[in-house]
Amino acid sequence: MPREFRNIYFTENELKIALMQFSARKKVIFKVDNINEINIQTENPISVALKVFDVESNQLGAIKYSNAEVAAALMGYCMYLKIPLPKNGKNKVVLFVWTGLQLI
Repeated sequence: MPREFRNIYFTENELKIALMQFSARKKVIFKVDNINEINIQTENPISVALKVFDVESNQLGAIKYSNAEVAAALMGYCMYLKIPLPKNGKNKVVLFVWTGLQLI
């Protein structure tokens, strides 16, 4: 039986936007411009930590996202952009680093 393999690639900025939208649904509101640093844990499972500047309190805070939260944020971002996702597919988050013309 034929199988379809489909990959969706996100830039770092798209990841930031997806996490910002995901956080807003959990009542943690910040702007992409307020993200000072992004740290992507490349070991399985992948996780992400953001350092976000809070304008109201004038402080720098950290927000951590588990692999499941990152996957949910990216899937939500796809739905927001109306990118079709398979209903019965297996979804996982894998990190690809693109530098110049080489895929590492």
